[in-house]
Amino acid sequence: MKKRFEFSYLNIGVIIIVCNIITMKDIYAQRNAGIFYSTIFAITDPYKRLSGWGIHAEQFFLKDVNGDGKDDAVIYSDKGKWSAAFSDGSCFNNPVAMLSQDFTLGNFKPLMGDVNGDRKQDAVLYDPLTANWLIALSEGTSFNVPVQWSPGGVPGSDKQFLADVNGDGMDDAVIYFDREPDGCWYVGLSNAAGRFNDFVPWVSGFGNKYDEHFLADVNGDGKADAVMMERTTGFWKVAVSDGSCFTDAGVWKTGFGIANDAAFVYDIDRDGKSDIVYYKEADWWVCYSTGTDFDKNYNHLWVAANRPATMVSRSNLPAPQAKMIGNISGNAAGACAVSAGDWLILENRDKSKTVVAYETDTWDAWGNPYTPQLPGFSSKYDAGDEWVNDQQIKLIHDAGFTYIMLDITNGSNIWVDNRAKKLIERIVHWNKNLSGNNRKMFFCISMGSSRTMAHQPASERVELESNRTWDEFYEPYQDAYYQMKGKPLLIHFVEYPANRDSIMQYTGQMPYYQKFTIRWMFNEIKNQPEYVNAYGWPILGKSDNPAGDEVMNVSPGFWNGLTFAHRENGELYRRQWLRVLERIIRQASG
Repeated sequence: MKKRFEFSYLNIGVIIIVCNIITMKDIYAQRNAGIFYSTIFAITDPYKRLSGWGIHAEQFFLKDVNGDGKDDAVIYSDKGKWSAAFSDGSCFNNPVAMLSQDFTLGNFKPLMGDVNGDRKQDAVLYDPLTANWLIALSEGTSFNVPVQWSPGGVPGSDKQFLADVNGDGMDDAVIYFDREPDGCWYVGLSNAAGRFNDFVPWVSGFGNKYDEHFLADVNGDGKADAVMMERTTGFWKVAVSDGSCFTDAGVWKTGFGIANDAAFVYDIDRDGKSDIVYYKEADWWVCYSTGTDFDKNYNHLWVAANRPATMVSRSNLPAPQAKMIGNISGNAAGACAVSAGDWLILENRDKSKTVVAYETDTWDAWGNPYTPQLPGFSSKYDAGDEWVNDQQIKLIHDAGFTYIMLDITNGSNIWVDNRAKKLIERIVHWNKNLSGNNRKMFFCISMGSSRTMAHQPASERVELESNRTWDEFYEPYQDAYYQMKGKPLLIHFVEYPANRDSIMQYTGQMPYYQKFTIRWMFNEIKNQPEYVNAYGWPILGKSDNPAGDEVMNVSPGFWNGLTFAHRENGELYRRQWLRVLERIIRQASG
């Protein structure tokens, strides 16, 4: 007896598998079986720059410690241990110990700054008990033994900073006090003798304990200015440095970053003027400095989805341990989130564009916990890669499938749709270059954004999706589009059988809907009559894929990262396949 099917394990973004139930004779002739396929996976630029490093660190930094113009990954841990992983312009490499000092008896605060002006960031420790500053100068690949740079500062400060406030190229020590009078800033200038001068007041009445405080050059004169943000109002105020004091310049921006998760001041567009930034719910927003204020007319969503506080789906990755901004490549600012030891950085040079994590690297942005097996090796891939498309089309062909159902159920997403079209183009190429026993392959579309269009009738929503499918996917590629019952096959995701029924009973005009053979997907498939011949989605029980005369489903109980059913070491999936095969055998023998 001939083998009925040959299945390969395909790690190709498969969501669900369906098989047309036809006679054994037809199987040998046509093999009319379809498989769902996702073109959602993107890898367009580096994203994870370092993996599994610094999980137990006390403090994280992005600073250039070797003076090559590229920021390096630096961590401080175990009260005195400094380590760094150096940037090669794309990733961080070869973490090394930079300094190991025993400070177990103190409660030192780690900071970094270039205090001697050699363009290498130094390791700094502030002692809150004595107000002393200990400096470990960078030698490029290590930090020197810390030495004291102050005879004893002003104790009791609430915040400490390192920044070049007088424009001489050396970072100075700055301390801030919340106590009365509110908002006192003191500066100890760095000098050529290798120490900080005595601390003197530069401004008072600038800030309070509820504010965020920063030092950065916002007007582009080469001297760091004092900046504060009122968290409750989103007001950003500036006190400009003249080299010897800060002068209150008033409010530069209102209503920006209220209730943010983190705030920054950094020169995002590299014009010499630092801009204001806030992070909230994984999105990074920028307002650019004009030199006299922060732009009143434009708030830029600079980087999106770079790492949510919790990863509900996929790997349930933890909230970021650190959020920073740095320049790893040497020519662009990047938003950095450190999560579970992974250093995730996205750069964006374009003020009119938003860089989105999952459009850059879907695998790491969503925490997919597996690496697919490609022919001959394991690798994550871009779903628009021609070589990958060709390999997977062949695997799907050799497994006995006839058509590929492309998952467009999350609405119109350019990065997904464009990759779907690239796969279709490779199917067209396959069909034009058949050899040996190879047969033609086909595709069809599965739509589903209609379920999110709450203010439109169901029939209108489905008609819009049918129109889009016809214009974007059928007309340009109709020779490769799978036909069923004399029309191209289109699948609509409508959540529930009742929604399907209301659409099918609609008597109004739906010209594009009528052009297709329409089939349906639901939120769940159950072993009940109304789910017979459904084309997806999850099956939560071992026997919940009902036998239809047209199609049966195979799908583990997995839905957008939530596992609703126990896999039982594959038993859930195996039993679903057995029902399909038993159905085929019964039809063949009957």
